[in-house]
Amino acid sequence: MTAVRAWVFPGQGSQHPGMGEGLLDRFSAECATAERIIGVPPAQLCRDVRGEYLGRTRYVQPAVFLVSVLAARAALADGRPPPEVVAGHSLGEYAALHLAGCLDFDSALSLVVRRGQLMESVTGGGMVAVLGLPLSRVTELLAEIPDVDLANHNLPDQFVLAGSAAGIRAVVDAVRRHGTGRCVPLAVSVPAHSRFMAGAAEAFAVALRDVVPAPPSIPVVSNVTGAPHVPGEIPGTLLRHFVEPVRWWDTMCLLARSGVTEPVEVGPGEVLTKMWRRAAGSLPAPAPGGPLARVAPVPPSTPATPVPPVAPPVAAPVASPPAAPPQSAPAVPVARGPASGPPPAAASRPRPAGSPGLRSDYGIRYACLAGSSPFGVTSPAFLRRLSGAGLLGFFGARGLALPEIRAALAELRDVRRYGMAWLPGGDERALCDLYLAHDVRHVEVTGPLAVVSPQLVRFRHGDDPRQVLVRAPDLATAVRFLRPADPATVRALAAAGHLDSASAGAAAREAVATDVAVERDAHALVPALVALRDREAPGARIGMAGVGTPAAVAAAFALGADFVVTTTVNQCTAEAATSDAAKDLLAALDVTDVREAPDPDLFELGARSPVAHRGTLFAARAEELYRMFLRYDRLADVGPRRLAELERTHFGRPLDELRADLGVAGRDDRGVLASVCAAYCREATAAALRGAPGQRLNYRVPASTDVGAFNRLVAAEPLADWRARHAELVTERLFSEAN
Repeated sequence: MTAVRAWVFPGQGSQHPGMGEGLLDRFSAECATAERIIGVPPAQLCRDVRGEYLGRTRYVQPAVFLVSVLAARAALADGRPPPEVVAGHSLGEYAALHLAGCLDFDSALSLVVRRGQLMESVTGGGMVAVLGLPLSRVTELLAEIPDVDLANHNLPDQFVLAGSAAGIRAVVDAVRRHGTGRCVPLAVSVPAHSRFMAGAAEAFAVALRDVVPAPPSIPVVSNVTGAPHVPGEIPGTLLRHFVEPVRWWDTMCLLARSGVTEPVEVGPGEVLTKMWRRAAGSLPAPAPGGPLARVAPVPPSTPATPVPPVAPPVAAPVASPPAAPPQSAPAVPVARGPASGPPPAAASRPRPAGSPGLRSDYGIRYACLAGSSPFGVTSPAFLRRLSGAGLLGFFGARGLALPEIRAALAELRDVRRYGMAWLPGGDERALCDLYLAHDVRHVEVTGPLAVVSPQLVRFRHGDDPRQVLVRAPDLATAVRFLRPADPATVRALAAAGHLDSASAGAAAREAVATDVAVERDAHALVPALVALRDREAPGARIGMAGVGTPAAVAAAFALGADFVVTTTVNQCTAEAATSDAAKDLLAALDVTDVREAPDPDLFELGARSPVAHRGTLFAARAEELYRMFLRYDRLADVGPRRLAELERTHFGRPLDELRADLGVAGRDDRGVLASVCAAYCREATAAALRGAPGQRLNYRVPASTDVGAFNRLVAAEPLADWRARHAELVTERLFSEAN
């Protein structure tokens, strides 16, 4: 078997002062482009004479990428045979994608720069290398220490774990007590490739929106899957890269099975070469017709058909059976009767559209669920009203403490059908215990921090199967939940007694989510996810969130959706637990009265969420604060006159008082500046919820176009007054013309 040529690209950690010597002068055009994108001359960046760049993630990542790409170009220009397959370790995957023609130089470097900025902004965590332990023992550690994730699997006995600072210390202590193996804490505060990067991933999705990767000209092995990238799914996989581990051992095994005897490392250092040589005795033997033989590369001369960056391919990869085309449900299904038609007396309204299975699982009349709104806005009264009408909604548990959630569950004890919002990133074990104790059957996962956690898997599969609805803000989230739980998570839950053998088998086979509803770009995502579901997750249901008119409902079903979800329109109902002032504002919105504004929970990362723009100045004022945060490093730099104005217009009180409330009195640094700015967003939310009369211009009211569309729909009807908009009447009105 002829050896297969593979090039591999290193990641962060391979950098050293002086790297790229002899390359930078050779590729002056690329260096000029890099200086424009990075903001620092490459020679200054790579030499780092004063030690100000190569210790910072935001500069290290573009520097390593640049040197790796230039080294590859130099090798090709010097006549080295080109690779037949490429891979990169973490950051190195971007160089691999560039070499394979998926990303042009400008786009790839711009993504790397943004990636480095976002990763550097996530602090308070850490990483530790665990050496000399088998995977089984590392899996046990992860089950014992809940706030630590597997970040890298490099060799059979070499792992990197990421998590909170306390979690990393617990890992070190546990390995020391075990007596075998050793830990090497890494000098980083970024918990890379873990659930703690979910916020950064959400912000990175913004950078990916306008990037349309071309199909690879040669196979590119993905860190996330340990298999070649699938054309059309590259953006989603890059987002998963933030929160899922680097499967480098799987990558090396795939290369070895495909006939690679030793890859060529391209870029600074020899980390990957040494890793391969150390693993050589454990790698599998080449297999004729191995994994890469089944991947049909796209010839470089073939023009790439533009693919929306958010949609996975509808067709299966070459050499896989072709996927069935998505079956679009008609907007108006008609019940079949005798050839002559039913007699008039027996005529009935058309059969409800959407999935009968969903209606059965949730016990509802329509294939429509009422999504949650945080801080208990979708209240027990809201859920009770829906249940009485044969419908179901989710309690808005996000933003509430466990005692408040427990009190809501007590109010719901005699309600037949309801669901609860899941709280990612908090004390999920206590939350799961609480929900199981109250026999909650359905949960809804929302937001940019949505990750597959062990406790969510436990809820889904423990004792009896339950429903998990995921409102996906992007493709990566949808894909993540349409796959089964990580095998290590399943094994750990089974070992702890949370899953029996049948449940563990189901968790290993079935998608984590029973239902996934996309929140944007439905016209592209719904058909694509239906096709993906049909290939990889039979039984899961695909829906569309944020419907506000019967036409939107009909369009969702025509696209192939199984169900729909109402969202911000739920806040403008008689039973919603928010202020009358907020409901008045929502009821006056039109479809154009919504704007994206800085999100209070992810302010530093630049994440945004839609809010009402009419009747409030929140969006403009929050944007002003975000620009201030980008410009200054501390409050004192803003200047006393501007700070006094902010106290009057934004905060309504002295900033010293606010800093005392935040626990940062006497401090003034960039972290304090971010905390103060984010506090404005949170206080604006609270002001709207309670209807604070003196803060009306600062109200932060989450809203999407669905509420404005619904307002237009009912403008001449009794439902124009939100006091008449009872929870169930919204759904009835949406389905009045959709069936």
